[in-house]
Amino acid sequence: MRKSLSPAVRCAADAAILKQLEALPEFAEASVIAAYAGDGTEPDLMPLLKRAAAAGKIICLPRWRDDSSYEMALLGGDFKTVPGKWNMPEPPKEAPVVEEKLLNSALWLVPGVAFDENCARLGRGKGIYDRLLAGTDGVSAGVFYECQQTAGLPTEPHDRPLDIVVTESCVRRRNQLNCKNLHGKELR
Repeated sequence: MRKSLSPAVRCAADAAILKQLEALPEFAEASVIAAYAGDGTEPDLMPLLKRAAAAGKIICLPRWRDDSSYEMALLGGDFKTVPGKWNMPEPPKEAPVVEEKLLNSALWLVPGVAFDENCARLGRGKGIYDRLLAGTDGVSAGVFYECQQTAGLPTEPHDRPLDIVVTESCVRRRNQLNCKNLHGKELR
């Protein structure tokens, strides 16, 4: 369903998602944003990341390492990316790795294939974000289109639930039953 969104619907949804993200207190408080560069079907974070960088926030993206894992690397002021593993945009090899202590308090903007009402997330099946988030105390915010919600997802012990799910319609927080939109109005 995500892939079949029309360009007009995707553009409007992306703008609403970015507005929801910018309104989060966690976004305002974060000095480090650990994000993703979309594949063209995921919500586009680049306009938000550029504004955050201009406001002095550190921006980092996952980068494939030769040992078959990912690390978080600094996204430079020019926002230059190169095609990485699976042709996903990532910082170039010369971009410095972000220190673990900075990632520990980062706001993580996490993509996914689906999410459920308990803030469980289905990724692409490789456990990349579960490993990146392991051991961090940062806040994890899943970034999705509303059409990606499902009734329930199976989870395993290594799966890290999201703290927040942000869509074009609302913000859901784990352990909260109600969904609130940008203006604090409850959605059911």
